[in-house]
Amino acid sequence: MTAVPAAAKRSVLALVCVVAAAGCSAAKESEPPAAHPCTIADPSKERDLLREITKSAGFDTRINTTTAHMVDMLKADLRTVVNVGATSPWLMCGYVPEQGKDAGRVQLQVRWQPVDPRERIPEGSLPFEANGATGMTDDTTTLLRVRCDLPGDLSSPADMPLLSVEGSFGIRAPRANMTQADRDRQTTFTYLMARRVTQALGCTNKPLERPPAVKVLPLPSPSPSPSRKS
Repeated sequence: MTAVPAAAKRSVLALVCVVAAAGCSAAKESEPPAAHPCTIADPSKERDLLREITKSAGFDTRINTTTAHMVDMLKADLRTVVNVGATSPWLMCGYVPEQGKDAGRVQLQVRWQPVDPRERIPEGSLPFEANGATGMTDDTTTLLRVRCDLPGDLSSPADMPLLSVEGSFGIRAPRANMTQADRDRQTTFTYLMARRVTQALGCTNKPLERPPAVKVLPLPSPSPSPSRKS
């Protein structure tokens, strides 16, 4: 992850947005938006954000798997995560600017990760909280984790793994002159797309339903070094 200017660490992300509902293609208007979590309607808040993030009026949408398959695999993974720790990520969506510059691609992947309060925040990243979800963000990556309660045999223990959605921005080529507003857009976009995943999974606790209200958290204090006995 790339370094974030010190001034950004003192800022608070003002990301209280009114979010338009995600749309579907004209042929699928009768189906709920959650059935097509990678499809970006025009107009929509997600499309506006992608245009600003990619600095392109249009982009090519790349859907890496069907929604039904993604949901089936995530549910299957949840049954194994206790034994294996974090599961392997599933590549969900990709968006490539119409100029065809692959370096400007936006990608989203999803998996389960165990709760680990001792996790180290990478240098240059800012931890944040958003309506019960937690995450970290920098110039090229936003990682958001949220609890997703599922019914039946997948009903959630108190220490269940968290659903993890990661957005990657500017693949292999961090963009120059990044501002805090640029990072805010990336965090908001990841939040909105993570909401679509929770809707597709049918999380009974309905996380991320509220508009994104994201705030930076203070960086954790470094753990004291253990004293040496003479």
